Amino acid sequence: MRRTAILLAVVLSGATLLAACGKGGSASTASHSPAAAAFPHTTTTRGSPTRAQALAFAHAVNLTAADVPGFAPSPKQHHESAGERRLEQELRTCIGSRTAGGSRGAVAEAGSPDFGLHRGILDLTVSSEVSVAQSAAQAAATLAAIRSAHVRACVSDYLGRLLKSQQYAGASVTGVSIASGTPPAPGTTGGFGWRVTARLAVRGLHVAFYLDILGFVYGPAQVTLSSSGAIRPFPASAQEELFSTLLTRARAHSL
Repeated sequence: MRRTAILLAVVLSGATLLAACGKGGSASTASHSPAAAAFPHTTTTRGSPTRAQALAFAHAVNLTAADVPGFAPSPKQHHESAGERRLEQELRTCIGSRTAGGSRGAVAEAGSPDFGLHRGILDLTVSSEVSVAQSAAQAAATLAAIRSAHVRACVSDYLGRLLKSQQYAGASVTGVSIASGTPPAPGTTGGFGWRVTARLAVRGLHVAFYLDILGFVYGPAQVTLSSSGAIRPFPASAQEELFSTLLTRARAHSL
């Protein structure tokens, strides 16, 4: 879903500045997955990677259609309204980003297509994103900030107001919550995980929409897997396999 990519761009850029300003919170305790120890990264580049190196790494790591048989790619298109742009700016302000885009943005960013599976009431989507920072230290600072309770509260408020501003054919959003966790990511600087749950009321019935954002930092790279499901979450076994695929690919390539 295109909104996921926008959300990640806002959070990652804002969290980087938040950490740089010394406002990042400490890592939160996992609430829905076991905590894992952080391992030193093993990338070899000295200094900032070039844009060409960053893009080559992203294209080597991101998901492809072969990774998700049965899912169909869809174009990542989203036309933002003035209200959505205002909410995004408020999210940046809440997180701590005071200048548009920040002064130390990513060297390069690239994502996979949005892959979807729609069969009856089954509605699943999955995609990946890779963002390469200027240094491993900058990426590690972003990881610490994105794990913080402050950032999570900002995003929860943003998503609640964003979803409530949308039209859903008779459905109304009754609440949004975010649970945090730390998925195992051996060989990396560390991982992060969010489960966003949006509760909706539809003609007297209560249903849920789930968005899982799992990621890890490897050297200067931030690799993220985003998956969603209506009524029920994206299957855990498939999610774990795709996360492992991204992890294996990242560790097989250097920056």
